[in-house]
Amino acid sequence: MFELQYVVIGLVQGITEFLPISSSGHLVLISKISNWDDQGLFTDIAVHVGTLIAVLVYLRRKIIKILYNFFQQKLFNEIIIYKIILATLPAVIIGFFVFNFFDDYLRNLKVVAWASIIFGVLLYFADKKNTSKSIWNEINFKDALIVGMFQVLAFIPGASRAGVTITGARFLGFDRTNAAIFSMLLSIPIILASLTLSIFDVISDPINNTYVLQSFFAAIVACITALLSIHFMMKLIQKTNFNLFIIYRIILGFILLFFYA
Repeated sequence: MFELQYVVIGLVQGITEFLPISSSGHLVLISKISNWDDQGLFTDIAVHVGTLIAVLVYLRRKIIKILYNFFQQKLFNEIIIYKIILATLPAVIIGFFVFNFFDDYLRNLKVVAWASIIFGVLLYFADKKNTSKSIWNEINFKDALIVGMFQVLAFIPGASRAGVTITGARFLGFDRTNAAIFSMLLSIPIILASLTLSIFDVISDPINNTYVLQSFFAAIVACITALLSIHFMMKLIQKTNFNLFIIYRIILGFILLFFYA
């Protein structure tokens, strides 16, 4: 149950999922530098469930407020859940083509390295923009769609879903805290969509390896570390900027280019 591979997968997924440093890029890196067998789709599902639980717990009050507003008699443009759905649609549509035609090509360390550097630089310039917009739940449909288009870039390993959505929101003038909150809210339908597709794959493919105890433990590790990483990021950006993550991304990118390109 306490195999190192599953501990590492849980840690990497939990720490990186909501930080602007790319969870997929780090998982590609782990698979390249280790001699571990593929952990299996069931484990991938388990760690995503762990991170989903973490964000639901952290944003529980905001999620309750979103659901409450949804069931109230409010104007259409005041209901944030519709804007979250709109922001999710581009990734759902584009994601089908990426996974079917480009996924294997993109999953290499040279792509991860350049994406880490380029999107880190973009986040730097976006983070310098002055705040001019209101709080996350007052985002309009146009801005929600723009952030959703940025989210499509997350299919490039190393770009970071959290990173590109925060970048988009910062370019639009949202402050760091509200950009991060909206980014985390967008992660919920994306994780649910990926879980749904993965579950169908598990059911349809009887040869998938299923390590229940190890996967359950990895999910717990992912959940705990995701909660801690969210708390760390939110505390950090209330006091300063995203430079810590940007510097890490750029250094990581150049190290990967030096050793693996």
